[in-house]
Amino acid sequence: MSTAPILVGFDPSSADRAPVHFAIAAARLTGAPLVVGSVHADPAAYGQPVHGHVEGELLGDAEQPLEHIRRELVSEGVKAECRALPGWSTARALHEEAERIDAGLLVVGSASEGLAGRLRPGSTATRLLHGAPCPVAVVPHSWQRGGGLQTIGVAYVDTPEGHEALDGALALARRAGAKLRVLSAAKPHHHGTTPHADRLSDAGTYGATEDDLGVAVEQAIAAATGSKPQAEIEPDVSIHDPAEFLIAASQLLDLLICGSRGYGPSRAVLLGGVSRRVTAEAHCPVIVLVRGAERGLEALIGDRTEATV
Repeated sequence: MSTAPILVGFDPSSADRAPVHFAIAAARLTGAPLVVGSVHADPAAYGQPVHGHVEGELLGDAEQPLEHIRRELVSEGVKAECRALPGWSTARALHEEAERIDAGLLVVGSASEGLAGRLRPGSTATRLLHGAPCPVAVVPHSWQRGGGLQTIGVAYVDTPEGHEALDGALALARRAGAKLRVLSAAKPHHHGTTPHADRLSDAGTYGATEDDLGVAVEQAIAAATGSKPQAEIEPDVSIHDPAEFLIAASQLLDLLICGSRGYGPSRAVLLGGVSRRVTAEAHCPVIVLVRGAERGLEALIGDRTEATV
């Protein structure tokens, strides 16, 4: 299986290079082809009226900003294809380009300048998480590249989506030679709350003890790794607010991987409660596996099974 390409959205109206730098690191790790896409305003690109609505931050021409990126990439020895993507919506243009090139990962920034660390309702990242054809990486505005992937975290949930996230995170940890922290939390039981209150797991952990969570995580790790873990794995469980637990844990992670919740429409992430806060407030990049997407994280690994950086 060949490695699917990585598509990163570059916003020429912003000085934020964090998404591009993260995409470069991911491409180097996986050997995936890198495509930098910059969306520029062109309502006629879709051949139909758009009722006069074009995103206000879109520039009329992406060629000049893309030329700056091309020069930066060349100076760093990075091989990438830079493409101007005409359209009236950044999210829609990136979504369609990801489908067209059969991307294995779509990388975007978390916020516009001045909103570091927060996702605005209706932002590009938020829209893409509702139906992207592949996993989406959301990179905080303040993120800076450093020493590579040393520690990867995965938000474990005892659902098919949670097991998929664990499998993908384990594959990346093996590839990078990184430590994998398997994170699981459930809110403590309080009288009068419902069993569907904010929690990391959608089934089987409401009112659970820390020992219960620990056993469940150990069993999941054993099932995922078999007799050959091929990675350092550290379970980390807590009876605590799941969103706060994951956000705090992200301070010590180089990457956090989350699955979507196990219900709702296919190819969507329900950005309520835990998922909304974690994606918006994590201190490290977050890769979200979109439910029902054609590709999972294994598409980034391809045939390259040896763990090198």
